Amino acid sequence: MMVALLKYWHMDVFMGIFLICLCLGYLYLCQFKITKRSIYFFAGLGLIVLSVASPLQFLGDNYLMSAHMLAHVILLLIAAPLLVLGIPEGDHNRFIVWLSEKTSKAPLICWTLGVCIMWFWHIPLIFNQLFDAPDETLLRNGLGGTHTLQNVHLMSLVLAGILFSWPVVGPIPSRRIAPLNAVLYLSAACIFCSILGLLITFAPVGIYTHYVHIVDRFGFLNGIRNESGISILVDQQMAGLIMWVPGCLIYLSGSMYLLMKWFRGKKEKPVLFIKNTSS
Repeated sequence: MMVALLKYWHMDVFMGIFLICLCLGYLYLCQFKITKRSIYFFAGLGLIVLSVASPLQFLGDNYLMSAHMLAHVILLLIAAPLLVLGIPEGDHNRFIVWLSEKTSKAPLICWTLGVCIMWFWHIPLIFNQLFDAPDETLLRNGLGGTHTLQNVHLMSLVLAGILFSWPVVGPIPSRRIAPLNAVLYLSAACIFCSILGLLITFAPVGIYTHYVHIVDRFGFLNGIRNESGISILVDQQMAGLIMWVPGCLIYLSGSMYLLMKWFRGKKEKPVLFIKNTSS
């Protein structure tokens, strides 16, 4: 089955245009110069391609909610921060300065957008509409590629992830939020990520109807259900656990890194000794 899945690589036209725009925007911000930090950007870009054009996306569209959730975690929590980390540090670009000033002054807006966009797309009513909208213009094409609404939802995850990450890892260090505030920022996101994962894990089976009434147009359902033993219940629980455990681990890893960096800075700060001349 794994070998058969390899042929289901498909890049939707609109997603391809979106990725080209990301590259052009990045080159503009870098003044069309490739630096050592560019490796972060292109790694993030590669992860986006993996999430929206590979068999992972095909499985998420047609068979497995767990694959769909894994793609979401990659887009929002890994790929998007890497895109931001790839921008060279400095204040040479007016747009970078403007965005850094706005996000450092209003990190709550970035936090709310990053957290709420993930919650929004997993409200059962919204989620089911995303895949099972009756309008023919919203149906998936023959390769399981995304329709218009799905393109919007995938692009929104990337853009929300960029804005969420900017106050913490933005390219101008002086306009990032303070380390301890960043720890609180990420820890609070971890809590809400865990709550969402818990709700999905223990939600009634079949609340996400798309994965209950699967139309097996590609012949993989038997292998998934019988050979691999991934039932509807197991798949939904796996999806919740992916959001809950790896998702929260990413937030906590970032928090621990910031804490260690803050402690290291405190330790290295010079201490001034004033000689006592009284006596």
